[in-house]
Amino acid sequence: MTSINLASDIPSQINTVEKLAAWCSQLLATLNPSATAIEGVGYTERVAQSGVFYVAADNKYRRLIRLSLEVSPDHEAGGLKPWQYVQEISNTPIPAAFKSN
Repeated sequence: MTSINLASDIPSQINTVEKLAAWCSQLLATLNPSATAIEGVGYTERVAQSGVFYVAADNKYRRLIRLSLEVSPDHEAGGLKPWQYVQEISNTPIPAAFKSN
């Protein structure tokens, strides 16, 4: 599992849930560029994808995020919060570039 220290690993300029989601998705995609998951019969996809794309229809750039996170089967019977059943993708440490503003 990639450990995280909430006090020192997340840059202080991340002050909204949206910025946190963008940071997390980019970090997971960077740490796990070749990790894939079977999502259906004959269908695999990368577990973490995050990129910025230009949308000509409204002349804006958007970060498109896709995560495929394994969930423990215990989620059906356990009493924990839903996110507590998500399984780790890797144990790669967070690079210093992701910890600074």
